[in-house]
This record gives sequence, structure tokens and C-alpha cells, in this order.
Amino acid sequence: MRLLEWMAVALFTICIPAWSQSPPAPLPQTIGEPSQSVPADRADPDFAEAQRLLKQGKYDEAISQLQATTAKSPGLKGLSFELGTAYYQKGDYIKAIDSLKKALAEDPENKEAIQLLGLSYYLSGRPGEAIAPLERVQAWYPRANVDASDSAASYLFTARMLLRQEFDPIAEEYTRKAITLDPKLPLAHFFLGELHLYKSRIPEAISDFQQELALNPGHAPTYYKLADAYSRIQKFDEDSSIVKP
Repeated sequence: MRLLEWMAVALFTICIPAWSQSPPAPLPQTIGEPSQSVPADRADPDFAEAQRLLKQGKYDEAISQLQATTAKSPGLKGLSFELGTAYYQKGDYIKAIDSLKKALAEDPENKEAIQLLGLSYYLSGRPGEAIAPLERVQAWYPRANVDASDSAASYLFTARMLLRQEFDPIAEEYTRKAITLDPKLPLAHFFLGELHLYKSRIPEAISDFQQELALNPGHAPTYYKLADAYSRIQKFDEDSSIVKP
């Protein structure tokens, strides 16, 4: 593993547990849940509707709502941040990066945008670029003394990196540790399902995706992967019954 990648992993394992204790801008479970404290510039009715749609898992509808707002009021303060947040929650990290960079150009001290930008860089496979925003996040906790091994989220992030380095068995072990520590951790079962699907362990992958949907029913990629898994064992009846709510 290259030095920059190890630096990114180290920063994540330090910062993620700290965010769960007293974050300056809350990120529940570090998956981009909108902040509970809404600034004045986010009180626009269009923002409120988009945030409502995001909470329901209707990511495309929320993005369409925000894009319509862009056409109507292109200079509206906070719009780039709202779009970045929506793309992040959808899992479209490349577009999230573009919007979050614009948000930070508007407000360089937007701490939630800094956190989400670091996460987006990391999750899009650009750990080297994740370092700068993550170093800023780390600086907010100069006295943090956190045992990263106790964080389910840090186990999951480490598992992602291990899989990229083709350490499949260890990645699976770390994902299972994450689930043991927090059985309701979003995207943990999804990641385990992807790993099992990659290894052609189809029944296990199906079970993983079903467990993810029980916890995270608005996550569209899980429906796609579950349909893929059913198709591989020619269970087309189950495949056709998978409909995103």
C-alpha cells in the first residue's frame, strides 16, 4: 500500500470515532445524514423539501428538486452544499466532490462540507486527495485520545481499503467485526454482500443485501445488487419482485 493511502486510513481511523462523540457538524454514522441544526440559509422551502426527500431515501427526487432550484436561483447561498450532500447520500461521490468544492469556495469554514469532501474523496478511490480535508478535521480534535479498534465505522472503512488491496479474507473479517460492534451500521451488510457477490458466494450475498434493505430500505444500489445476485442463480421471479419503494 502506498504511503498516501496509509495516511488516509490513519486519519480516518482517528477522526471517525471522534466525530461520533462531539462533532462540530453532526454526521450520524458518518454517512452524510443532514445536520440537525439547520443554518438560516438552509431554511429555503426548496431546501426543506429536498431534505425531506433525502430522509425518505428518494435521492434522485431530492437532486431534481435542487437542480430545479439551481435553474430558478443559481446564486442561492448553500445550494452547492445541499447538492453535495444529496449526491453523497446517493453514493455518487464524483458529483458530490464537485458540488462540495463549490460549497467550500463559497464558505471555506463549512465544517460539514469539509468532512463530506474528505469522505467523498476516500470513497471514490482517491485517498491521496482525502488527506488535506481530513487533516483539517483531525485538527478540530487536538486532544482526542480514541481507541479506533472500538469504532465499527473505522473497521468498515479499513475493510474497504483492504479489499482494494485484494486482502479479501481480512476485509471480510473486519466487516464482520464492524457489524458485531454495531449491527445497524448502514452499508456494512451491503459491503459484505458486495464482497460475497465478488467471490460468487451468492446465497450469502443475497442474505447480506436483504439485511441491508431491512436497515436501509431507501438505498437503491442494494436493490440493484440483490437483483444481480438473484439473476446469477436464475431466480427471475425474485428478481422481478424487487422494487425500490
